Amino acid sequence: MVKTTFTFSELKRTNHQEIKDLQDRKFRAFIRYQVYPNHPYYRRLFKENNIDPFNITKIEDWEKYQVPLVRKVDYKEHLKEFVLNPSEVDGHERDSVEIIRNLMAYAKAAGKKDLYTFLRNNGIRVKMHMGASAAMERIKEKLTYLYAPLQFWLSSGRASGMPAPVFLTRYDNDLLYHNCVKVGQMAVDPWVKKGWEVISMNLFPYAPHLGWHAVNMGLKQMSKFYLATSAGGAIPSPKLVELARVFKANAIAGMPSYLRNRFFRAMREAEDYEAPEKVVVLLAGEKIYPPVVDDIVSTLTEKGTKEVRVVGGYASSESKVSFAVQCDYHGPYHNVSPLILSFEFTRVNKDGSWEFVDENEPGHVTLFHLDATGTVFEGFLLGDIASKHESGRCPVCGIDGPFFWDVGRQNDVQAQIEIMGMAEKKIKGATVNLTALRTDLLGFPEIEEVQIEIAKEDMDDPYSMDVLNLYVAPKASVHPPHDDLIMRLQRVTKDSTEITPSVLIVSFEELLDRAGGLKFMEIADVRPKPA
Repeated sequence: MVKTTFTFSELKRTNHQEIKDLQDRKFRAFIRYQVYPNHPYYRRLFKENNIDPFNITKIEDWEKYQVPLVRKVDYKEHLKEFVLNPSEVDGHERDSVEIIRNLMAYAKAAGKKDLYTFLRNNGIRVKMHMGASAAMERIKEKLTYLYAPLQFWLSSGRASGMPAPVFLTRYDNDLLYHNCVKVGQMAVDPWVKKGWEVISMNLFPYAPHLGWHAVNMGLKQMSKFYLATSAGGAIPSPKLVELARVFKANAIAGMPSYLRNRFFRAMREAEDYEAPEKVVVLLAGEKIYPPVVDDIVSTLTEKGTKEVRVVGGYASSESKVSFAVQCDYHGPYHNVSPLILSFEFTRVNKDGSWEFVDENEPGHVTLFHLDATGTVFEGFLLGDIASKHESGRCPVCGIDGPFFWDVGRQNDVQAQIEIMGMAEKKIKGATVNLTALRTDLLGFPEIEEVQIEIAKEDMDDPYSMDVLNLYVAPKASVHPPHDDLIMRLQRVTKDSTEITPSVLIVSFEELLDRAGGLKFMEIADVRPKPA
């Protein structure tokens, strides 16, 4: 019997070769008996490219047969076709006997012994007319549990326009429950072994996104006491700081921009706040800039914390119920659900071909589901780049498995250009790495926050000259005039981009209003598109 997923303790005891063998077995069964029969988009893709699903024996075969990778724009145009639907095949209703036959074949091939036994025993009762009605009802309930959509996440839509729903079933919800807790367990593992207990606080925005709900499920399982809040939605940030003080919260999860710009700013201003001796901060949902981490650690240290652990989590709406998390802020991201989803890394060539990159090469994060129902993705390109990936023993924590480094921290804008089908991020003809520029700008000691905007000289004329605008909020201690600061910002930008920007000094609150929302829009391309 093959495990559906590892517990955290099992993940620490296993090794990368065992994980790879199980991944290949699960992927092979999933493609043959779930994806090909029940997934309208991939079924058509296989047929159009003359690919026999029984030739797909491992994830590497996706490259061997050059199965086209899927971009967000492809998904958004075929939302319904990405949901597993066993009741229909090629536009026609599927016979119930074939539905059960496919599911039994999948259960046997994937090592899901309990599911196979359930279907076989109840199938025999139906066939032999021994309590057939009750047996059919049990089978129907199982199929509803496995395949009927229960809820959805939304992708944020920042990289590709309007958000798109990703559907989850009750089965997915159970996978989520078992997998999300491992993110928190990885974050606190070094201290929990010494008797430290978690009093946690969820500060993700409450919305139909993966972040809040996954963190809510995970923290509730692992905490001695849990504060379920949101990012200043129902309770203002100063009151959230007061709750953290009263309950002595020592594990805080949220998005970097909200935590740095709202929560920890309010904490700094709270005269009676005394921080716990040890604090874990889990950051996810956005790029994590070193100056942001420095500010968070500095605030906690000023308030009395002796040790701070900051770790980054990584997931997406499309990963659904699978996650990666750092074992340490300076360490790699570990796939804590390797039997549910595989994070692979690819290079897309100009002629449309693609390949998996070697371990020491940067590559685009590409998702392959190995389990789950509802919306399912194979070879799905995300707009992020990892600097390298490895399978083996982690040099930081010692866990033996797949892990990757620096995701989303290098050349994010170029990833959007090549992968997400976005307009090229060129300004006056020069391709600019705006993510690297923003890191440089946040390094100015006078700057509290900054937004980079690409616009047109004449916003009514999409063919007019590109311009680069910097909206800068100085720290409260920095008083006008700001001429020297503006000149230095222009010089740094010119040196790194060959473009002299317009620098607009705004208040901190004005900048948050301008760039706020569910996620802080650190880079905005507002150029009008030609008709």
